[in-house]
Amino acid sequence: MLSDVHVGRELADPEWDKFVEAAPGGTYQQSSMWAQVKSVAGWRPVRIRLSGDDGAVVTGCQVLVRRVARLGSVAYVPYGPLVPDGDGAALSAVLDALQQLARRERLLYLKVQPPPDGADMTGALRARRFVPGGLEPAPRMTVRVDLRRSPDAILGAMRARSRTYIRQAQRRGMVVREGTEKELPIFAELVDATCRRKGLRPYPLGYYEKIWHSFPDRAQLMLAEYKGEILSGILLLAYGDTVSYKMGGWSGERRDVRPNELLHWTGMQWGRDRGYRYYDLEGLNPALGEAILSGRDPADLDIPGIAHFKLGLGGEVTRFPGCYDYTSQPLLRPALPWIAPRIERLTPMAHRLLGRRRATSETLS
Repeated sequence: MLSDVHVGRELADPEWDKFVEAAPGGTYQQSSMWAQVKSVAGWRPVRIRLSGDDGAVVTGCQVLVRRVARLGSVAYVPYGPLVPDGDGAALSAVLDALQQLARRERLLYLKVQPPPDGADMTGALRARRFVPGGLEPAPRMTVRVDLRRSPDAILGAMRARSRTYIRQAQRRGMVVREGTEKELPIFAELVDATCRRKGLRPYPLGYYEKIWHSFPDRAQLMLAEYKGEILSGILLLAYGDTVSYKMGGWSGERRDVRPNELLHWTGMQWGRDRGYRYYDLEGLNPALGEAILSGRDPADLDIPGIAHFKLGLGGEVTRFPGCYDYTSQPLLRPALPWIAPRIERLTPMAHRLLGRRRATSETLS
């Protein structure tokens, strides 16, 4: 039996984080640590949890809420709610609580993206007037490397050219090492250099520092160094069963020593040695991912550089559930089925509402 609904608003919540990490489909985006990162952009957490008779959390979700001037409050649930497999009663209870929260908070717009194994939630969401929407707050399509295999098998699954670049970097003396907090400014400069080449807007140094402090012992900086010069770096987040690639940057120098493939190969070994199941390259163009999953040969597709790089590292294209949108405002509800599919046309404005910059895990190239 489930107990009464408890709603928490604490920025840091270790008990909740323990539940998320152990729950099927639990990801760092549902942790209070991620809420601390997003608080910098004006988001505040509201956590819905339902406990069993023993007091342990059984189901729940973290909702990130933000006030938008002249519009009202908007909110999203990244990779949630977290529900025991096949427990329809728990799913119904947490969705009831979520809709009650939307009414109580007078949310203009609520976006829910089920967790990686939550495809069975879509029917329940549709039955409650949630409609399919675009602009996923977390990737819907990604490339994941299975770290349960042997190192030789992981390496063998990569494209031949990627393996060649890794061995070439090693032969030429490229060194990849773990970075420290004091080296975050160097990493920020590498990301800035990449963003300048791509015409993107980078996050400030404080963003990386916030991730580092919010995820103690889980944020890992990897730096590629050649003859004493740091050429590139990646920032990883280890949570649940997955090591996720959050951000990367490269100075653009010394293309001949190929630092970036070796960086990720070292990151994979780091995650495997610590018992993680997946290395998630966090993000792939959904249309490209769908084409590959439909059986089309990648050689026949026009694949952009960063996607080509990720696919060359031997992972599998993985589809997560898409988003569903809801409004608690009766006057807006009839229009939501028309608005939600078109939200991607307003992507720049929507990214501003979500407190995002364009620099993401797409930047390392």
